[in-house]
Amino acid sequence: MKKNTYYVLLACIIAAMVFAIGFAMTSGNLVVVAVIIIAGIGIIWYGNRKVTDVMSDDLSDTIYGKAALNALVFTIVTAAIIFALTMTFSFNSGYGGGFHTYQNGSISVGFTHFGTTPDQVLYQEDYLIADPANPTGNDFWGLDQLFKNGHRVREFPLIFGIGMGCTVLLLTALYAAFTVYYNRKFGVEE
Repeated sequence: MKKNTYYVLLACIIAAMVFAIGFAMTSGNLVVVAVIIIAGIGIIWYGNRKVTDVMSDDLSDTIYGKAALNALVFTIVTAAIIFALTMTFSFNSGYGGGFHTYQNGSISVGFTHFGTTPDQVLYQEDYLIADPANPTGNDFWGLDQLFKNGHRVREFPLIFGIGMGCTVLLLTALYAAFTVYYNRKFGVEE
């Protein structure tokens, strides 16, 4: 296989992976993504072995190495900044709530999620219970939705931030492990 054919194959695999991720996000089917990513890795590995042209020399290896290192550093720094911002948001925001009783005996239950400053409101919703002495299933469902939606405002940034923090740790550990491995492999003294 020629080098240009290999690059076309890479572009097709990347397009298939983007399509698979989009399909998985809309359908909620992660199995498709896993299968396509594993198949793509296998096809890339097999295709790389079948290339007959010269794929690299010392200059291209140096360029790829510098590009990979800079991409790694950029990714680690960006993920660390996102981690810090999301953790700041998650641990500096707060909740509030209250009840209001009306003359006819109905009760309004309120729930508020504040941002990082006291005047920043991220979520504010009320639920009216018309007859508090005889609550219906809809009343219980409405209260459940009220509090669930209010807490969900905080969940996504927290989970995303934890994911970014784990990414920083994983990439840093992998970089350190591969650096030690290649230093030993090529006999570089530290």
